[in-house]
Amino acid sequence: MKGEIIKPVFLTALIIRDEMDTSWIQVGEQIELEIKKQGINGEGIGYHNKLAVFVPGAITKEVVRCTIKEVFPKYANAEVNEIIQPSNRRTTPPCIYYDRCGGCQMQHIDYLEQLKIKQSILKQSFRRYTDLDVDQLQIERTIGQKPGFHYRNKSQMPFRNTVHGLELGLFKPGSNHFVTIKNCIVQEEAINQVNQLVLKCCKEENLLAYDTMHREGILLHLVTRVFASTNQIQVTLIATKKSPIFPKIAVKIMELDKRIKSVHLSINTPNSVQIFGNTTLKLAGQDTISEDIEGYSIHVSPEAFHQLNTEQMKQMYQAVIRIASFKTTDTVIDAFCGIGITSLMIAKHVRRVVGIDYSEASIEDANKNAKTNHVANVRFISDQVERAIPQIIVHNGRPDVIVFDPPRSGLDDSTIQLLRKTKIPKIIYISCNPSTLSKNIGALLDLYQIEVIQPLDMFPHTASVESITLLQLKG
Repeated sequence: MKGEIIKPVFLTALIIRDEMDTSWIQVGEQIELEIKKQGINGEGIGYHNKLAVFVPGAITKEVVRCTIKEVFPKYANAEVNEIIQPSNRRTTPPCIYYDRCGGCQMQHIDYLEQLKIKQSILKQSFRRYTDLDVDQLQIERTIGQKPGFHYRNKSQMPFRNTVHGLELGLFKPGSNHFVTIKNCIVQEEAINQVNQLVLKCCKEENLLAYDTMHREGILLHLVTRVFASTNQIQVTLIATKKSPIFPKIAVKIMELDKRIKSVHLSINTPNSVQIFGNTTLKLAGQDTISEDIEGYSIHVSPEAFHQLNTEQMKQMYQAVIRIASFKTTDTVIDAFCGIGITSLMIAKHVRRVVGIDYSEASIEDANKNAKTNHVANVRFISDQVERAIPQIIVHNGRPDVIVFDPPRSGLDDSTIQLLRKTKIPKIIYISCNPSTLSKNIGALLDLYQIEVIQPLDMFPHTASVESITLLQLKG
């Protein structure tokens, strides 16, 4: 147009990189990285040219120099070489195995900061798997535990033949690297003592761990459970076959440590993904050991699931009761009920509880616990949750509340569809995996609304996040 001032146009060259192409970064390359947040496994996460880099041992707001160890299409893994700018939340890990074991991921972080991180991990999961405005969710402060050591009431350790002879320990996550552990500071002290006693007795009998290459030896794992409230300990040897030596060891360790009340043997195959095999035999002592919890006497058999942190377990049950606001007229289903502790705790607040678990051993313990504690308004069913719930509804009508405490894999699709169909008014979801929790809840958000989420630190110094969520049916 006449009279218009024509401005010169300058074309800027743009370098467009395919997000899937990571050939520009190489394994072994050293980079300087600012850590922006903590990941769901406790690692620090920074961004190098927009590529997410995961750095175990690094803390939010730190600047580190690290070496790239693995490169994938959307992220890279790195190892810290130097902490250029340390966080004021950094602390010295008290465990001598910390750098080699990997069982705890956050001992290098101040404990109060760990609690904030666990709340943040929940928020990250809901941002990733739902369309919710996470800042509007009522996510409470994480219920912590101090002191945060010697809290685990159970250990499961593999045996291995080493240059120093038979040993107990752990494998560094994601590797075949065996780390001999003589004193784990997150396990109750009695466990460490008993583990070394059993190891000593096995050595004296010239027992060996099963060797996959040479197919020699018979020992696989040692499972030790201790209940401080009753001063009772249960020991289970996991092996490839029976041996006349095992009853001898059982009697010996019970004589040497009077706290050991129950010794079992479980026969399993060497490459099984499960610790316990199909056959478990009592070698000596009692069938179960017992724990006193909130006035209840709870019996636990070797194979049954029981929360690993007794003190935080009590906090969890108190939180469930508080959040659920049960009515005395309520009928409640306790899905994945285990040995029935949650059912017993709820029973005194409601009309009736039906517990469901696929483990026959757990249900056997649950029935025994109800009988021992004279709780009459509970019953237990050994079945798959998705199969049992419809049958309960047919015979007893729709429950007022359902409580879920599923494994890390969360609820399967059939259970989600069942919830959508039955429209149970109130859901209490106890979760040990924020990712599956948020995915499951995401599939229900058109029908349910989140009232509150209560994080709880069941495993201090690890990246594990336990939480209790209350879902209320809309309308």
